[in-house]
Amino acid sequence: MNWVVFSLILWGLMGLELGLKDALRLGETPVAPSFVMALAVVVSLAAPPNAALWACLAIGVTLDLTNPIEVIAGGPDRTVLGPYALGYVLACQLVLTMRGLMMRKNILTVGFLALFCSLVSHVVVTAIFAIRMRYDAGVLFLPTQELMWRFGSALYSGVAGVVLGAALLPLLGSMGLSIGPARRFARRAS
Repeated sequence: MNWVVFSLILWGLMGLELGLKDALRLGETPVAPSFVMALAVVVSLAAPPNAALWACLAIGVTLDLTNPIEVIAGGPDRTVLGPYALGYVLACQLVLTMRGLMMRKNILTVGFLALFCSLVSHVVVTAIFAIRMRYDAGVLFLPTQELMWRFGSALYSGVAGVVLGAALLPLLGSMGLSIGPARRFARRAS
């Protein structure tokens, strides 16, 4: 895997995610798509398992560092390292488990997996923040409302995954990745 190209693509998608989040929100809710989830899915579909897990960990840490938690008392927002990192690693494990069953070069596969990986990631993030809220009363976090918004964001990320899959799948070669045959004894049709 070419980590330099992966880092550049991650940097570009993080810029889109941070820059377009307010413009793509649904109304007054925080429901917005995740652009980096599509990258995590595409890398998890094509990379060796170890490299895919490290790539998703890097994506998760990047999201942890750019998504601080609001504080009730009016102090500075808090950055918590770990929830998105763990969520993205578990989402990667979901793709690694399912990739033998999927048509890997299909943009609909990217959208489908982006939807379910977003759900997994958001459930993990919400659970971690809900547990943290138990011992840190200054954090502004309503688990039920957050989970509903995050489920909406997961649906939105699935739609964005279809669009981004069309852009990211051709970039696999530049990242040093390729999608081979899904089965060990696959034959080519003549």
